[in-house]
Amino acid sequence: MSLKGIISIAGFPGLYKVLAQSKSGFIVESLSDKKRLPVSSTQRISMLEDISVFTLSDDLPLTQVLLKMKDSEASNPPVDPKSDPNKLRDYFRSLISDFDSERVYPSDIKKIITWYHLVKDIVDIPDPEEQAEEAAPEPAKEVTEAAAETAEAPKKKRATKAKVADDSAPAEKPAKAPRKKKEN
Repeated sequence: MSLKGIISIAGFPGLYKVLAQSKSGFIVESLSDKKRLPVSSTQRISMLEDISVFTLSDDLPLTQVLLKMKDSEASNPPVDPKSDPNKLRDYFRSLISDFDSERVYPSDIKKIITWYHLVKDIVDIPDPEEQAEEAAPEPAKEVTEAAAETAEAPKKKRATKAKVADDSAPAEKPAKAPRKKKEN
């Protein structure tokens, strides 16, 4: 499972998986306690795969941040989300050396660490290089002349039937006159 379909809802704690779409919004399931609830389409919803972290050069997608956290978990375990803001920034700087400390607030770092703890066991965080290999299109197969002829044959038959249908079509009926309204 990837981060696709995992959302954060403003005003609700935790993360949710989109199960279905309803008339007025979505049906979601909490990742922490597996409770299902309806969510209105007017609520502010953020897809995790669309979130990125501000850096001094380019923005870094959240999937890459979570992947860095997963890779460095043995040597550099995540700090407690309730830690001092300076500890949070130091931990995040050890993961992403060029993150923009003016635009990434301690509350954002707390959310990312909390989200990581929620999804690390449930969701398989894909490597971006593996995703690129999976998304690469397969080379096109060559079509033989016989297959091309059989593909064109039904089109010719349809065209003939359409022509016959046009020739044998009955003449159009004259339009009916509008009905008169009854007067009382």
